[in-house]
Amino acid sequence: MKMCKRFIRALALSILIIGLIQSTPSIVSVAAAKAQSSTAPGVRVYLNSKQITSSSGNPALVKGTVMLPLDSFYYISGLTVKYDERTKVISIENMFTKGSMKAGERSATVNGKKLAYSAAPQQINKHLYVPLRFVSDAIGGTLNWNAATRQAVISYPEFVGDGRTSNDAYFINGVNGTLYKRDGAGVVRSLGASIAKLTPGYVADTRISFVKIAEDADLVTIENSSGEPSINLTVINLFVKKGAILRQSEAHYWQFYPDNIKTYDGNAVLNDGHTVRLIAPDASVKQTWNISKLAGTPDDSYAIEAIGENYLVARSSSEGLLTLIDLQANKAILLYKEFDINPADMPGFKNDGLRFTGSVGNGSEVQFEFTNGKQVKTVFTYTLGEP
Repeated sequence: MKMCKRFIRALALSILIIGLIQSTPSIVSVAAAKAQSSTAPGVRVYLNSKQITSSSGNPALVKGTVMLPLDSFYYISGLTVKYDERTKVISIENMFTKGSMKAGERSATVNGKKLAYSAAPQQINKHLYVPLRFVSDAIGGTLNWNAATRQAVISYPEFVGDGRTSNDAYFINGVNGTLYKRDGAGVVRSLGASIAKLTPGYVADTRISFVKIAEDADLVTIENSSGEPSINLTVINLFVKKGAILRQSEAHYWQFYPDNIKTYDGNAVLNDGHTVRLIAPDASVKQTWNISKLAGTPDDSYAIEAIGENYLVARSSSEGLLTLIDLQANKAILLYKEFDINPADMPGFKNDGLRFTGSVGNGSEVQFEFTNGKQVKTVFTYTLGEP
């Protein structure tokens, strides 16, 4: 009987030990769950209108602080992000702001000022996470947290243009339209607010160029594409004189890339798609034409491709067809019809194959070259002033 009791006790002890061994994965799972609990998959983070994601992990909430993997910000246009493995110092900067923070410490320096945050940069799931508020401060942004939707949004200045790094060039803050110029000595100056408030999420692909009108005057052109796949184009012209924006125009085109001329006879050309203005070097308006009305289609927008003493050459953004406006005869000529060009011979969508090549003789004739879909070229001449 005693042997039987000892056997029963041993059997019960064995069952208990086996049960503990089998329960170990559950204990490990609980510990793993606790390690994972700091990530917050339901939290969404946006820089302006762009949602920030990372293959390194989800946003995290640490002591109520929203945090993201540092590598989330490496490829954001306009930001410079660095991490020094030796010193453990993180540095993030935009054009006019810069912040640095050390992993494991809650204090940071932003533009020379000491700041403290509720959480320190730290390793979460083997990735370095940084407080979102520090990122916002370092790039000159404003952070807003919506607890109901669990969304964090940083509104920050997005700078674009060669002047960010190159001398004698312009750049803008695409969010609020402020225009800047970096002069020949590398000094950056603000030229004030413009109408160039660009489409959120499409600032990075903006192109900025300029032509010199006078020693103290430039015409700055800003081209911003938006939509998918970039089918909406906004063209903004800024007449800048002595470091101030004095004249502006804004035109919108859809599935059409205009070839607007920038200058004529020493004057700047500003086109809003309907009205063309010649701006003299002293910033005065020298002449104005309403291209849409002159072409007989007041609702259409036009690019202006040539100006002469007695003519205007404009291209409709709705059809891509070239129109000659004969100011001498006071009429508009749709050129493909005038030259009996078969639409089937035109090269493609919104491209009638015609381009202005210049005036001849005493300026009474204008010439155009037509290139068909087979790349065969034909020259046409039109005499101005004919009834």
